[in-house]
Parts: sequence; C-alpha cells; structure tokens
Amino acid sequence: MIDDSEAGLRLSERFTKVTTHDLYEASPIIERLQGAFIAHPQCGRALREEPVHVRATMFGNVAISTYKFGRTVDIVPKGLAGAVLVTTAIAGRAGLAVADGRWGIRPGTTFISQEEHSPTFLYDADTEVLKLRFDHHRLEELRCKMQHHAPGGPLRFDRLMSLPGACYRWVSLLRFVVATLNASEQRPSSMEMTRMEELLMLTLLSVQPSNYLADSARRDATVSPRQFRLAVDYIHHHLGEDIRLSDIAGAAACSIRSLARAFNQACDTTPMQYLQGLRLERVKAELSHMTSVEKTIAEIAFHWGFRHLGEFNRKYRETFGQTPSETRQRARALF
Repeated sequence: MIDDSEAGLRLSERFTKVTTHDLYEASPIIERLQGAFIAHPQCGRALREEPVHVRATMFGNVAISTYKFGRTVDIVPKGLAGAVLVTTAIAGRAGLAVADGRWGIRPGTTFISQEEHSPTFLYDADTEVLKLRFDHHRLEELRCKMQHHAPGGPLRFDRLMSLPGACYRWVSLLRFVVATLNASEQRPSSMEMTRMEELLMLTLLSVQPSNYLADSARRDATVSPRQFRLAVDYIHHHLGEDIRLSDIAGAAACSIRSLARAFNQACDTTPMQYLQGLRLERVKAELSHMTSVEKTIAEIAFHWGFRHLGEFNRKYRETFGQTPSETRQRARALF
C-alpha cells in the first residue's frame, strides 16, 4: 500500500500558490490556508535548500494543500483553534512530535492534529505532504447527525492513523479527490463540492479512532420500518435536488450509521447507491419517451444530478447494458 512516494496525492501545478526560496515570503499564504505557525529551520542539518512549493484549493469548506518546504524545518502550528488538520506524507521523511511521543512518518502515513495535541511537524528537505484542514464545528455537527443524539463531549481523534484498513480507505479517497481536482478543467459544482466534503468528513469520522466511535458503538440504534419508509419517501420526493446522506438521515430521524445498516439489510445497497439507481431510472424513462427529444442527453443527466458525463455513461451502461444514445435510438425506432 505504501511506496517511496505517493505521487497520486500531489495537486497539479495549476494549483500553485507560491514558489520561493524565502520561507517567510511564503508564510502569509500558508497561514491563510492552514492557520498561524512558527517555523524553526534546522540550518545545521540542511545539506541544501530548495524552493518552498505550496499548491492549494478549497473543496467546499475544506482547505486542501500540498507543501514542500525544501529545507529541514520544524513547523509548530499556532492556529489550530476550531480546526482539525489531517496530514498525509507524499514523499521524503517526516515526523510528528507531541508531548508524550514522537513518530517517524513515511509516504502514505496520516496523522491528525488538534489544538490540544500541541504538535510539531518535523520535515526534511525532500519532505512533501498533503494537508486537509477541516472545520471542527462542521465535524461535530455531522457527528451528531451520524449518532442522532447530543455529543458526550468535544470530538477527539487519535493522533496517528495506524489501522491498515483505515489507512487504505483514507489514502484511496484522497487519491480520488486529488485526481478529480487535477483532471477538472472547470471548478467542480457546488453540489459536487458539498458531497465530496461530506464524504471526506464521513470517512474520517468512520475510520479514525476517536471518542465518537466508542460512544457510537454503545448508542447506535435500530431503524424502525416507519423510519426506513420516511427515508425512502424523502429520496423519492427529492430526486432532482442536492441530497446529502445527512439529509436523508435527518428526514428519517435516525443516525447515518443506523440508516446505512438498514439499507444494507433491506436492499443490499447504500442510501446513496439507492438514490443513484432511481436517478438512472428517471434518465432512462426520459430517453425512452419522444417528449424529451428536444433535450440533449447531457441536459437530462444534469437535471437528475449527474455532473460528469463520463461517469454517468459508465454507470448507465453498467445498469442497463446499453448506452444512453442507444436507449434514445431504440425509442425513436418505435415511433
């Protein structure tokens, strides 16, 4: 899973915010993205100094950045109040020091930092990292929706992502997010960014040990048949809208975890896969009727929530064994 380099986690050059040999010139840009910090260059250990490279963008309310400091430096964050900082090593050697320990980091390794951890990031000249800065309050809100009850205390993550399954899921998701950003000629739509932000937060909350997971295991409840019907009805009545998993759980008055388990037991699928299947059926119905002949396939797909035509065409063919164009051609042949 972990190689000498996780190149798939690197934002492309078009996201470059600054390239400079002067660390202090880059500091204001870095602080706008990740919060205030203090840099302690380790001059005696540096064999060379290369430019500081910062690439960054926003994905909803999540700041996504890749950094290469180009020198041996210790970074002490001072702006983590109200934030959760998730750092994944891309290349080189890195380290994390806190009051009760110190860890060496290799490519693919992820660690989570909050204000109370008082972390210090230890970077060599060839170290490159991907950082995601989450709003702690938004994570807390989603946690409440997942559990469907008031939290027992502030959300606290373990510092190191050490479970193999968690590492694999998180890094795989990051590769997908970075690939989506790098491949997009246009900025993703607000709907896409909202969904991806929620997916990032849900995955972090689900895979990384925290006081939330322990509490959730004790309190998770079963969804009643009425709650399941409320969830299904909500999906059917809002097919053409931007639906999030938390919206469905809210309509059913249950936790996200309980909702996911209910759909798995009843339909052998997830709520969002169920939603996608219904939307594909609506697209097929429109393509099969001559009343929609004036609409393009792209217009119909977009109306039902599909923003990437390539992905839409793939899903459509997997589901119906034909392309959207073939569906329309067959419908025309009947008239």
